[in-house]
Amino acid sequence: MIAMTTAVLAVSILVPVAIAGLIAIINALLAQVSQATNHRRESYASAVRTLVAWIEFPYRVRRRVDDEPGTLKDLADQGHTLQEQLEYNRAWIISESPRVAVVYSGVLERINSVVGPAVSDAWKNVPVSSSSGMVLGSVMDRNSCTDALVELEAAIAHRFGWRRFRLRRRDRPSG
Repeated sequence: MIAMTTAVLAVSILVPVAIAGLIAIINALLAQVSQATNHRRESYASAVRTLVAWIEFPYRVRRRVDDEPGTLKDLADQGHTLQEQLEYNRAWIISESPRVAVVYSGVLERINSVVGPAVSDAWKNVPVSSSSGMVLGSVMDRNSCTDALVELEAAIAHRFGWRRFRLRRRDRPSG
């Protein structure tokens, strides 16, 4: 009888402790998944922010106020930093989601086809010397850049949530 009481007592203590331990492990795993998801979201937001800064770069070049070496160096450094960040984002996205990487690469190519000539043209213009020079008009086709960003944002949104598990055969990356 004492042995049975001890066994019942042991079970009545061990079962709740085991359940509490299991719940603690599940909570820790869920916290890690949530933290990783938030990091991915922040990284994708940073990639979009860099694309927007790249789209804005021709305007920065065109709106320079002088052609002093310091001004030119600062603008060139900004351009190089943006290009480095674009490549970093491309590499990160390739490793994170091949499906989004295909979209990102296409979007970057479309944006570069607009930004490249606009930057080249902006460097050829004289520095801005009046407030009216700040009005740029149609320096480049921003609509195509905006459309490209919307396409990327849709791919990123699809990357999160239950939809990502329902890839159709044509959506799966080849390889």
